Amino acid sequence: MVKISFSTPTAVHKAQARQDMKALVSRTVRAQILTGKSTIYRGEMCFFDSEDPANSLHGGEPYFLPVTEEADIRENDNIAILDVPVPSFSDSDPAAIIHDFEKGMTAYLDLFLGNCYLMPLNTSIVMSPKNLVELFGKLASGKYLPHTYVVREDLVAVEEIRDVSNLGIFIYQLCNNKKSFRLRRRDLLLGFNKRAIDKCWKIRHFPNEFIVETKICQE
Repeated sequence: MVKISFSTPTAVHKAQARQDMKALVSRTVRAQILTGKSTIYRGEMCFFDSEDPANSLHGGEPYFLPVTEEADIRENDNIAILDVPVPSFSDSDPAAIIHDFEKGMTAYLDLFLGNCYLMPLNTSIVMSPKNLVELFGKLASGKYLPHTYVVREDLVAVEEIRDVSNLGIFIYQLCNNKKSFRLRRRDLLLGFNKRAIDKCWKIRHFPNEFIVETKICQE
């Protein structure tokens, strides 16, 4: 197993980067992977975070955290490109995400770390491009109540990928010249150091009618 060595940003670093990233995130993503004419969909969902201490207070009013996305969904290419901007009210990272149904791969570009993380596409939580178009249409029309729940996935970066040229043009454009790592579910790994919680970060996004909190850890 290849050892991974890079630093995890502190809360102070994230707070400083947040100011600049708000204006930069969308431009960066689109310059890399959005080419030609396409329709950009926008949507927002809110979820109740049961793990937040404030929501565990008896008698307290529950509050919902928002997750905002922009999406370039290309049914002809069987691909969905999601742009998750810097969140205003949570500690998750901004990201560009590609779900490539032709290649059966998902790629996360963490825009704080500048690294790509790749794994097989999980079709049990990621809607097809056609269904995602319908979902964003409902969100835009107000016909869909965007208060939902969260599904958590716990992933580990297990090895570096040196060549991403065989992963399709979209993932190549996103991850070329960036450090790229293969992801695996933590519950499938033997001997993973569960105490290394200070080397984890998360991305919140909605590839379905619910929020997915993707936690990525360095071993």
